[in-house]
Parts: sequence; C-alpha cells; structure tokens
Amino acid sequence: MNKRFLFHIHICLIPIFGIVCSGRVYAQLEQSDRLEIPTSSSSTEQFEVFSLGEQGLLSVIRGDEVFNRNEEWQFVKYDTTMKVVWKISYKLDNRYIPVMAHKGEHTGYWLFAEPDTDRFLFLQLNLNDGSIDVHKANLLSGVDVQQFKVLGSKALISGYYRSRPVVLVHSFFDHTTRVLPGLYEKNTELNNVDINERDGYINVITYAYRKKNCVFEIKTYNYDGKLLKRTTLSDPRNSFISGQIVPLNPDDSYLIGNYSVGCTQYSQGLYVTHITDNEPDKPEFIEFSELQNFFNYMKPKRRERMLERIGKRKSMGKENRFRYRLLVHELIQTEDEIVLVAEVYYPNQKASSPIISGGLTRPYMSRSMEGYRYTHAIVCSFDRNGKFIWDNCITIKDLTSFDLQEMVQVTRVDDYFVLAYPQEGEIHTEVISRNKVVVETEKFKITPKSEREKVLNNEDNYLSPWYGQYFLAYGMQRLGVSSVGQGREVFYIDKLTYKTESIGKTANPEEAARPR
Repeated sequence: MNKRFLFHIHICLIPIFGIVCSGRVYAQLEQSDRLEIPTSSSSTEQFEVFSLGEQGLLSVIRGDEVFNRNEEWQFVKYDTTMKVVWKISYKLDNRYIPVMAHKGEHTGYWLFAEPDTDRFLFLQLNLNDGSIDVHKANLLSGVDVQQFKVLGSKALISGYYRSRPVVLVHSFFDHTTRVLPGLYEKNTELNNVDINERDGYINVITYAYRKKNCVFEIKTYNYDGKLLKRTTLSDPRNSFISGQIVPLNPDDSYLIGNYSVGCTQYSQGLYVTHITDNEPDKPEFIEFSELQNFFNYMKPKRRERMLERIGKRKSMGKENRFRYRLLVHELIQTEDEIVLVAEVYYPNQKASSPIISGGLTRPYMSRSMEGYRYTHAIVCSFDRNGKFIWDNCITIKDLTSFDLQEMVQVTRVDDYFVLAYPQEGEIHTEVISRNKVVVETEKFKITPKSEREKVLNNEDNYLSPWYGQYFLAYGMQRLGVSSVGQGREVFYIDKLTYKTESIGKTANPEEAARPR
C-alpha cells in the first residue's frame, strides 16, 4: 500500500497533541479536538490540509481504486469544532496530473496538466459552499511550472520554457492566455512572482548574468499584463540573490532579501533598500557577522573560535567570506514590524536555486532527488521604516529532506514568537521574545487519542497556524495496542492551542529571559 503526503506548509507552526514533553514545561500545549481518518487498504491515497482560519479547515484526499482509471479527489470542509460542513468529490480524468494548488480567500485553485501537450485543466473550489467549476485551457507545451498564483480572475503560471523564464496569464473570465513581455531571455532565473492585490500589480523578480555582472531586476505589470516599469538593483561589490517587496503605496516600497559577494548563490548576509518611483536607494547590507545570534547554532567553543577569526580578519582589514545557502520564507508582516525567516541548508550532493514560495501555493512534483541538510534558521526583524531591529535563531539538529522545503515554522503568539520543526515523530520548539530565548528547545511527541493505543510508526508530521491561538497538527500514524501486529493506519488532524501565560513561571526569571 502506497501512502504519501504532499504538504508543503510555509507559514506553519507548532505543537502537537496529547503531547509528551521530554523536558521541563515552560509553556502549555493543549489538545482541543482530534480527527482520525482510516486509510483505505484498496487504493493509493494522498492527503492534504488547508487552514481556512475561523472558517474551519479543508482536507483533500485523493486516491484511485484498483482497476479504476480515474483518480477521485474528495474535498471535505470542517468547522472549527471539527464537524463536517460539506463534502464533495471530483473524478479527475486520468490523462491529467496535478501540478500545483493555490488557496485564495474564498476559493481554492488546482492546476493540472496533460504531460507532453499544451492542455491544462483548472479546478476552482468554492470554499463557502463546496461548488466546483472546471475548465480547460491550451497554455504552453513543455513549460516547467515553478509557481501558480491567482490575482482576481486571472491565473499566473510562471516557470521555464526551453530554459528561459516565462509567466503566463490566463483569464478565467474570457479564457484567453497571454505571455508577460520582457522575460524570455537567456541566462535568466525567476526569483519570485509577487502579487500586490491591493493595487492589482504583478511584480516579476529575476536574476540574470550579463557580461560577467549579476543583474537583479523587478518588472512591474498592471492587471492586464502591460509592462509599467523596470527597477534594477546593482552594487559594485555585492550581488542580490533574492528579494521580497513590502509595498507602502503604488510608487513606494521596501525590498528585503539576502545578498552575496560576487555572482554566487552563497549568502553573505541580508539587505534592505527603499524604492521610490522605481529608483532604489543605496541598500543597507547586514553581514551575518553583524547579527547577534547567527552563529549560536554552533557549539560554544566552535562559536568562540569563529567569532575570534572574524574579529581578527576585520582588525586586519580583510574581508570575511561566508558560504551559506539560505531558503528565505515569505515575510511575516505585523502592524509594527516585518519579520524575515530563513533556513540555512546544504545540499547533500548538488543543489538547485530555490524560488520564494508562499504558504498558499503548493507544488505537487518534487524538484530534487538529492536531499538537503539543515543546520539552523534565523529570525530577523525590521521596523516599518526598514530599519533592522533584532535577530535570533534556532538550531536544527540532524534534519534532512529530499525536497528543498521550509521545515522551520514561525508564528506569533501573544508577545512571543514560537519556532518549531518536525523530526521523526517529534516536534522541536523554541520560544523567543525578540533577541531573547524565553523557552529553551524542547521536544514533544505526537500521541494517539486513545490511551489504550500507542504510535507504532510515524509518517510525515506537519504543523500549521489556524486561527487565534489555535494550530493544526496532521500527518499519518500507525496505531496499535501493542507492537505485535500491524495495527491500524490513520490520517490524523489535531486542534491544538499553545498557551504562553506560564512562560517564566516555573523557571528562574533570569534563566527564563536569557539573552542569546
């Protein structure tokens, strides 16, 4: 029996149910409810969960029965008490394979492709009543889709065609398709397709190699796909690897990302720049050595040696060079600050350049078979004027993934940020308050609903913020009353809450607010 999960959660979070903590308890995790969905023994199944905030959640189960040519997709919406609101199924023509999914405010979108043809299929699911609308389109044969987003009544499909970047805009209204101009160039990579829903703009960020120089460019299009302006970032010494736009008004924004020395994918630090009328100000570069906590993932003696070496080179007027690869998450924006989260990783063999992908868009096809190893994640805050405020980090021990995806999840609970990542049936968490660690790293095990049962095997555990102080934990478990026998296999969804009221109350106050 082949079961597989396709969760690519990018802004998730925390704890888990019936949780068993392996250390002292500083914060409180509680299970409010749990769903256990038995898996089918007669079909190949795959599962997904989408958070709908206070409107509930959406589970998607897709599978094909033996001798049944078409794949059945079952969509079920639950309210916040885990009660079924509606349920609907759709039979997918076996000629199509899933490519990506995107969740809008009131509609879910799924993109399917017929391999080796230009035929695509769009499925639109009304999240309020469960109604489905399907239509087909002829787009571009052989396009390697990297991102799928929806702006208003138009789908944006970005990727590569014959090794050059393309962005297709397909209208759900009149079923026309157009290609955004000015992108189909050699030696150019797509960095991100950013949507400004408020102003109806499409920002395509590219990274190109031109005459031994690296060119980082933002092309801005209106809702109809007309090119409005180009913004080019350049620096005599540094190159820009990635960037995310923080719009202030239609002609005023900030760009935040990571940079390198020379045309490489190895990050030297972070940058922020103000852009007015498509003219960028001089960027502020923040080298990793200037961050207070960047090297805290190292053991104390190694960290001390590293800082001594950095200080010695600076005193001699020599440049420090770092070889870190960063997977930058979608920016977290609050009323008073902008938070950047990035994971430091190494490819086990070779690597591809990641593009930024928000938590609302999920790919269905693996991008790499090499595997990646994560060492730590950094959290950096900027105020609404683009000024760097504070940084922190969480150590990631022995975590690997076949796909380059966001593993560490960060969310804000009260006045704290909770950092968490899953590993082998456990959730590792750390709670920070700005540059201070208020709850040290802890591990929590996912346990069954019934006290009579125990977990015989874990397959893929995922976390996602839900609404308010509630979170979703989900995955697959094999449960049984004893280790003898195969037990039963279930897909589970847990409703959890992370309470921070007890932080610091069971520990020495000085220790509970230890600076990094």
